[in-house]
Amino acid sequence: MPAIPPSIQLPDTDRYRPWTLGETVQHFDDRIRAGNLDLYRPIPLGLPQIDECLGGGMHAEDLVLLGGMQNVGKTIVGLQAAFSIAASGQALPIVVCYEHSRETLLHRLICSASVDDPNAVRPKGVTRTEIESAVLEYFEDVASPAERQPLDLDWILRRLPMAERAWWKLRTCLDRLWLVHGDSLDTTLEHLERYVELARFYGYRRVVLVVDYAQRVPLSPSMLHVGLDEGQRIDRIMRGLKSLAMNHGVPVLAVAAADAEGLRQQRVHVENLWGPATVQYEPDVAIILNRDTLDQASGERWVRVAIEKNRHGPSEVEFRHRLHGAFYRLCCTGERVSAHESFQAERVRLCEQRK
Repeated sequence: MPAIPPSIQLPDTDRYRPWTLGETVQHFDDRIRAGNLDLYRPIPLGLPQIDECLGGGMHAEDLVLLGGMQNVGKTIVGLQAAFSIAASGQALPIVVCYEHSRETLLHRLICSASVDDPNAVRPKGVTRTEIESAVLEYFEDVASPAERQPLDLDWILRRLPMAERAWWKLRTCLDRLWLVHGDSLDTTLEHLERYVELARFYGYRRVVLVVDYAQRVPLSPSMLHVGLDEGQRIDRIMRGLKSLAMNHGVPVLAVAAADAEGLRQQRVHVENLWGPATVQYEPDVAIILNRDTLDQASGERWVRVAIEKNRHGPSEVEFRHRLHGAFYRLCCTGERVSAHESFQAERVRLCEQRK
């Protein structure tokens, strides 16, 4: 297409100007000849049954919401997926967390990676409490700062064998997993986009952006004077995350919090995620977590993982996964929930009542 004249108020760039069908075909040909097959190679979350329903995992240009009420395991699943992606070497996960510091995420990664058999009822591993107790004991026994010099991660690994097991898994990902402390005042959509651009600058062709959580992403200072209410702010954030995914050809996995109604009901569906209708319509995939049961005798805790929206396969599909809370780990393999026991039947009834 010829250049856009200055009299037409439209930037003459590939991002803004119209493309002819012929130019689009040429761009497509150039991509596949160069071996860029991202559109054909989904990136697995590491939950085999969920990945199968999604057509192999998260697709380039997709916004995937991971929703649920507080303390149900959303951060656990998001961080576990990021580590699984990093360990596989298929992409660089960038975890931007507005809820926890990088050191907290490191402790969670150590605990999660220490588990010997995540499918076991009572797996072995190291807990955050055990790490803290070991460090505090050492501090109480050794008063001199000079004597505390050996106190570092290596010391923790030697003291706690299950932590050393985790290290052998984590060490392969030291440069393949980025952790960002998201500031709910300063880390805006523009910053998220810069992180993806930075990864590409350093040669990472495939990137996954994990945002925990979406509703805490602040607007840029230039938008503060507009006077948007909370719903309008979240609307802009959701549309911005989807735009980021499409413009950069990356999957965005965004944790999403529940609204007040969902919290009161103690049961969350995609319709109960905090924000306007954009939260339901903008994502390509919505994965919802709900508490299931807690076996008082064994202490087992189960979580329902449901696909409530899916542009790549079936939706209203639900699985029960064992959650090892002390190790910040979700069992990768779940049990399919039958249709009559599924929370999706309840969701369908609620949707019909709203019509």
